[in-house]
Amino acid sequence: MSDDIERRKMLSFEQAEGAAPLPAKLQLREVSPELRALLWNRLHRYLSNATEQRNYDNSYFNNPWATILKDEHVFRHHKMADDFNNKAKVIVPQTRMIFEKGDYLAIFGWLEFVIKHPSCPHDFAQQIDGILRYCKAAYRVLENAVICPIASDTEHATIVKAFADLTSTQFNGARAHLRNAASHLTAGAYADSVRESIHAVEAVGTTLDPNANVLSKALAKLEQKISIHPAMKNGFTALYGYTSDEKGIRHALLDDSAAKVDETDALFMLGACAAFVSYLINKARLNGLLK
Repeated sequence: MSDDIERRKMLSFEQAEGAAPLPAKLQLREVSPELRALLWNRLHRYLSNATEQRNYDNSYFNNPWATILKDEHVFRHHKMADDFNNKAKVIVPQTRMIFEKGDYLAIFGWLEFVIKHPSCPHDFAQQIDGILRYCKAAYRVLENAVICPIASDTEHATIVKAFADLTSTQFNGARAHLRNAASHLTAGAYADSVRESIHAVEAVGTTLDPNANVLSKALAKLEQKISIHPAMKNGFTALYGYTSDEKGIRHALLDDSAAKVDETDALFMLGACAAFVSYLINKARLNGLLK
């Protein structure tokens, strides 16, 4: 009986009675009406709290939102600074249209701009991630910095663990590459995402062995110091070879449009490289190569 009560707490009455479908995980690029409504509800609260308490027609935004919204006007939409109108009656309807009618790129692009802004409220990223989780969106906020497609909860846990393993300052480069991979993936720059994912592994490898200038050499040297399973090493060396050979991934500046890489490839590489980053770091710790 208690289990049934706990289950019903997570559902609407109609869902619990079988009259409405149970919540399902959203697909990539899908933004449900529920997700739109909840994101706007949270943002509307932030904006309402940031306006001067006068009549709505003459209400202006205070900081930090005045700065964030003006920078969004200039740096995101590339409009002239002196054309920015800080009145709530202008900005609120414009912003609402993004969440009511915009596609996933418009919505998540807007949110990620705010999350990355130096004046972003300290709890904003966490609030947005909570809504994404609640609505079973196929996206998560990583590192309080980027909104990234996530294929499953298991993959999300893998990527979060990789970022945690990269917290040491000596791995700042690898951490930046992994974050860039997530950001490129959201933006649809799949070849760039794959390249940054593999760079994250390269950066870890060369940090562990500064004398190795490419991943294959780093893995060969690390194999002499730590017990890397041969199949694991060979498998990742093969993936590394794919990124070196596939035109446009490792050498994107030569022919950026030629890389035959899609979203599935980029998702797989982000998860695989995140897992391998954690594998290398924890193997190195166990073998005394890291404190």
